[in-house]
Amino acid sequence: MDNNILVTAIGSFSADCVITNLLNNNYKVIGCDIYTPEWHWVSQKCFKTYQVPLATDESYVGALLNICKIENVSYIFPLTDVEIDVLNKNRSIFQENNIILCIQSEKCLSYVRNKLLLSEFFKKDSKVKIPRFFSKKDNIIEFPIPAIAKPVNGRSSEGIIKINTIEELNRERIKANYIIQQYIDGNVYTVDYVRDEFGNSFAIPREELIRTKNGAGITVRVLYDENLINIVSYIGNKLNVVGCINMEFILHDADYYLIDINPRFSAGVAFSNFVGYDMVISHLNCFLGKEILSKIEFKEQIITKHYQEKLLWKNKL
Repeated sequence: MDNNILVTAIGSFSADCVITNLLNNNYKVIGCDIYTPEWHWVSQKCFKTYQVPLATDESYVGALLNICKIENVSYIFPLTDVEIDVLNKNRSIFQENNIILCIQSEKCLSYVRNKLLLSEFFKKDSKVKIPRFFSKKDNIIEFPIPAIAKPVNGRSSEGIIKINTIEELNRERIKANYIIQQYIDGNVYTVDYVRDEFGNSFAIPREELIRTKNGAGITVRVLYDENLINIVSYIGNKLNVVGCINMEFILHDADYYLIDINPRFSAGVAFSNFVGYDMVISHLNCFLGKEILSKIEFKEQIITKHYQEKLLWKNKL
């Protein structure tokens, strides 16, 4: 097979940065999305773009395999959590077809895609602070209010419920596949982090100054915070991360509380690219058996996303 790369969900926030960086390094990029290619400006950058079913559709895996066969694809870059979940369950099918899924290991994903298991994993770890979470041993009266209820396998801040009373806590605690955590007030910090199989790693933290409701940073403050970087590196080593992921924290009373880990490029990975580090190629290197790119120095800076209208189609009549 050629070194052709299939990038999924090209309508997502990270797609433009991912595709552009691959193209700049002379890779042939094939794109796919649930919407028609004509609706995505970034599809114009791809060698070819396909419309595919929802990842949760039973025909999704077959559609990707068909694209890989037609376009001689060697690697797949999934950009959303739901796609990663599906591909993770179907690893053997892609392996049989000599297609490399550029995602975390099954063991790593078992923790980062399950907020309850992740919380339990770091519960007694003195080096990683996590919000207190409700367990069967907890007394409802003693659990701190306000609290937050989250889907165990949630993504993009979907399904989150704020709990303000004991009565609400009592109601929400019986929901299946939910975790209840103490509400931590503070500023949100997110870190793009990449680590290779040799243990080399690099992280770029940023404070989210303006954020969408589904957790995408619009204006951020990139900063070098050695304490936060050390925490992220420790977590990455404990979970044996290989590739690029994103970790989210809340800064409260001078402590960073781990809130979530996204096993994919963050919506704001372009911010890391903007300051001079290519997370995309470092991620790919991890699946080529290579080391990540060398670390860079960066200064504190405020960066914002800028949107511009692009003409996709015009009636000539």
